Amino acid sequence: MNNTVGIKQELLLSRIGDDESARLVMTVLTTARRIDAACAELLAQHDLSEGRLAALLAISAEPDITPRTLGDRLEVTSATVTGLLDRLDRDRLVERSPHETDRRTHMLRVTAVGEWLLSRLVPVYADWLDRLGAGIDADERSGVALALAEMQRNLTVQRSLTTVVDG
Repeated sequence: MNNTVGIKQELLLSRIGDDESARLVMTVLTTARRIDAACAELLAQHDLSEGRLAALLAISAEPDITPRTLGDRLEVTSATVTGLLDRLDRDRLVERSPHETDRRTHMLRVTAVGEWLLSRLVPVYADWLDRLGAGIDADERSGVALALAEMQRNLTVQRSLTTVVDG
């Protein structure tokens, strides 16, 4: 893995012109894809996905959360929440109980097994994140964080412009 840009991104760069800004974005995309793959591999060892881990963490942080609120917190659809909860429930990591005042929904809690899994996984995940950032000093981290924040702002501006043009 000597190349910081994947083959698909290299092919696109060869077509659009290999300027520094485009190469930076392609490097970020390649890095994100590689991090996602490594994260999926780490979580698969615990029979989890990023989505199930996020749901488990959110429910643990906010016991008796409703599925709708969970979806809002995770910024996912109700169908996605249903799939996540079905799997977490099947694996006995969360439990659903009737809502106190609304019969149309239920409340969610992490089971003892789920909390045990989190207590084992969180330190492993923290160590993995720490190793990913190894060798990057504070100034470099700060610069990268600023650059990524600017890319995120640019995405927001582009979405706004697209909405105005398309609308």
